[in-house]
Amino acid sequence: MDFKILFVNPMTVVIYLLMLSTVTDANCILPPELRNMEWIYNYIRPDNNQPVTTTLRFQNTILTSPSSINFNAFGTTIDAWTCISNLTLSNTESVVLFKSDQSYTTGLFSGSRWLYLCMKFTKVTDNLFYFYLLSDVDNTIVPNERVFNPPHNSIPADTEPLCSTFCQYSTEPKIRTLQKTGTTDVVPSDAALCTPCENPCEEQVVACEDLNPVNFATITNQTGTNYQDTITYACITGYKLTSGSLTRQCMANENWSGSLPVCEVVTCEDLDPVNFTTITYQTGTNYQDTITYACITGYKLTSGSLTRQCMANENWSGSLPVCEVVACEELNPVNFATIITQTGTNYQDTITYACITGYKLTSGSLTRQCMANGNWSGNRPVCRHHCHSHRRRRR
Repeated sequence: MDFKILFVNPMTVVIYLLMLSTVTDANCILPPELRNMEWIYNYIRPDNNQPVTTTLRFQNTILTSPSSINFNAFGTTIDAWTCISNLTLSNTESVVLFKSDQSYTTGLFSGSRWLYLCMKFTKVTDNLFYFYLLSDVDNTIVPNERVFNPPHNSIPADTEPLCSTFCQYSTEPKIRTLQKTGTTDVVPSDAALCTPCENPCEEQVVACEDLNPVNFATITNQTGTNYQDTITYACITGYKLTSGSLTRQCMANENWSGSLPVCEVVTCEDLDPVNFTTITYQTGTNYQDTITYACITGYKLTSGSLTRQCMANENWSGSLPVCEVVACEELNPVNFATIITQTGTNYQDTITYACITGYKLTSGSLTRQCMANGNWSGNRPVCRHHCHSHRRRRR
């Protein structure tokens, strides 16, 4: 039984993994749950670190597509693979090695070369697998991917040891997942890579203890609790880091790097006194505390804010209130009267009239004062001729 894999352009969102029934000595066994099912394939492209979501399908027949785009190795399209070897590590872990059907050359005298894909699968449930490509990124193929690409003068035999020959890497690969379409199983937080041919992962992985919750902080990202896994915190709104580390990593000694982050409430600076105002209410100077002013009698707000709140950026909302003295309108001249004295037109300023000779006050007020509401007290004085007033009374 041959197993073949065909990669299709990720932009088409479909990848096909093929199994061909032919006469061969290859003895390769894929996990049975993977066959004849459609899977959602998620991974990070190693050449540009961009996330990719495609569909992966294992089938029993050859499928071709005119839109297929695959590896290009020095002008040769590599689009079909045969499984030549596999290694069962446990009832949930296995390594599968694929060899390209097409060979390629890098020049007239370079000889034939092949590409190899070494995949380490871990079954989480029947609906979910994760796997790694156990090779370093090869920059000579397009697109750059984790492919084993031996030089032409040292092509290994297909029967060479799987792990020590084909599945070698110096930079740790990233996890890739296969999620059966329509299911919701999730990869456990302690999922980790271990060397395929050594002891099981449970004996190799360094694990750090679970960390207790941090007051006034949330976890924004956590990759797990194993070696090199990280946890990242963020202080909640209105709080800031005063000590410790917002990002911590599980180290080889099973301790987390850094120290517990301490988030404390944001405090705004004390505000200076404001001229011509009184503070009517204040809850404090911490985040979301408020201060409320009122202009004193005879003054009114001309700009700024009478209520201000301490914000998360440690600044007060709004701006400093400005209270200015109330001003009354200029009064029109009064017939048959003169102004004896006037102190101005602002709050509590006064104006005093006197009727001219031969006239006397019949209504209104000879003294008026500018009040806090911007109006003059009393009423406009009315001065009438004395004789005219006397004749009217005789009648």
